[in-house]
Amino acid sequence: MIEELKKTFDKFNKKMSVWEIQHNKREENFKKFAERGLPTKKLEDWKFSNFNQIISSNLKNLNIDLDEWWDMETRLPELNKKKIEFNDYLKEFEHNKVIFTNGFFNHSSFEYEKNINARSLWEEDLQSAFNDRKTILADKEKNPLSLLNNAFFTDGLYLNIKKDFQLNKPLVIYNVFDSTKVTNFFNQKLIIDIEENAKIDVFIYTINISKSPIFFNTYNNFFIGRNGSLKLYYFNNLEKKDLNYNCNDVKINNNGILENFTFSNSADYFKNEINCSLKERYSSAFVNGVLLNTDSQNHEIKTKIKHLSENTKSYQKIKAVVDKNSKAIFQGKIFVDSKAQKTNGYQLSKAILLNEESEFNSKPELEIYADDVKCSHGSTSGSLDEDAIFYLMSRGLNKNEAKKLLIKGFLIDAIETITNNEIKKYFLNKLENKIHEH
Repeated sequence: MIEELKKTFDKFNKKMSVWEIQHNKREENFKKFAERGLPTKKLEDWKFSNFNQIISSNLKNLNIDLDEWWDMETRLPELNKKKIEFNDYLKEFEHNKVIFTNGFFNHSSFEYEKNINARSLWEEDLQSAFNDRKTILADKEKNPLSLLNNAFFTDGLYLNIKKDFQLNKPLVIYNVFDSTKVTNFFNQKLIIDIEENAKIDVFIYTINISKSPIFFNTYNNFFIGRNGSLKLYYFNNLEKKDLNYNCNDVKINNNGILENFTFSNSADYFKNEINCSLKERYSSAFVNGVLLNTDSQNHEIKTKIKHLSENTKSYQKIKAVVDKNSKAIFQGKIFVDSKAQKTNGYQLSKAILLNEESEFNSKPELEIYADDVKCSHGSTSGSLDEDAIFYLMSRGLNKNEAKKLLIKGFLIDAIETITNNEIKKYFLNKLENKIHEH
């Protein structure tokens, strides 16, 4: 697959790179990726999933054919060449919108805000992105898929929330794919810069409306200023053989807050990676999620929370229910710098395994260099409580109903951490529907 990808990259780079610096940076990143190859279990961060094997079994090759929607004269995407009918997929709550179709910025709609502008990275900020190492190069250049993203990304979003501005309604970023067998590989970047006292809720919704499998690879950067707030939610509506990898780098300044929630139940492979730096005093990160896996799915949440200053706080709670030969994974690390006295770090992962073929892998870590801290982690996994099932059956439920009720009660605990009431209600309804289908 790597050799075929080299041929694709050469054609892609000639078409996409307007400036020499683009061409060279893409080439530099692809060369580093090719040296490392697709991730395998030999890499510590990928020890529980052989991604190389997974992607090879779902996709014969990674292909990008820009001719379908690319104008060679303007070197801009012509979205009309492949029209995708857009539906408002989230009707449960009012929201602002940014729509990407087949990886390219399509349009934005801010019906509830006036003082905000969402811009395509390609149209306005691509040059500055390539000039800025913090937004274009992968973290310490170790991550093969982020290097791959740096080489192949086509478009993305730059969003700057100005000082003291607070969005009244959530922003939903729609990633809508109607792929073909020719094009199955998409790369995107999100850069969101939240200035002092600014606040935004962002809901990232990804859907594949075709039957052709895709690999969607993202590398995102979020900057939260003093007293700023970012509430970030992930939900996918992908197909059986789809693959989605998200890498998120978050930097938080004094008294800033990140709230992240991931609901994962679709796609063959899904991994959401969150690298968060609590750079200044009183900054906080709350990372929670639900993994609801079945039919041989492989889903993972991986976190690294770095406490770099005193009086910082992190809280993580991950709940997983795994069925039918599926695998759920949580890798979570809390790092406390020697300067980060009075750190408060908490991490918990729990899983219910519904049959003998299901699997849950957990790797909690603490790395602490300060002595005045309060840090803890824990992880448990097991089957449903047979006594609880028997009790519910004695109250009139059948065995299947009893199991569903216990699963719902187990997962609701993580959803209750969401502080946006409308979005919390959405995920509670989504959980109800998924358990009913189970």
